[in-house]
Amino acid sequence: MSHAEVRQLASLLELTIRELAILLSMNERTMARRLVSGSLNKVESERLLLLKALAAHGLRVFEDQGKFNRWLRRPLEILESQSPLQLLDTATGFQVVDQILGRIEYGVYS
Repeated sequence: MSHAEVRQLASLLELTIRELAILLSMNERTMARRLVSGSLNKVESERLLLLKALAAHGLRVFEDQGKFNRWLRRPLEILESQSPLQLLDTATGFQVVDQILGRIEYGVYS
């Protein structure tokens, strides 16, 4: 993903640079440097692609970007009072959040 695409994705999800850096497991300075140089490693690039796919899934489910963005930040009982956003620092966390979106999408969310 290009630097512009990353910034656009962060803007779409209303993520701060700090939040995005946390999702990529790096500090803000390192992230800024790598984005400008285009030198993200495979894990970081994969996380961004997962985030992009999750954003698309969330928009399909909620049909409103603002609602999805608020949901990402809301602590959920099913996640032991963590927000979905808090889980997105690992690939497993992405899977868990995507599964919850699938349950909401098909009406089996409890």
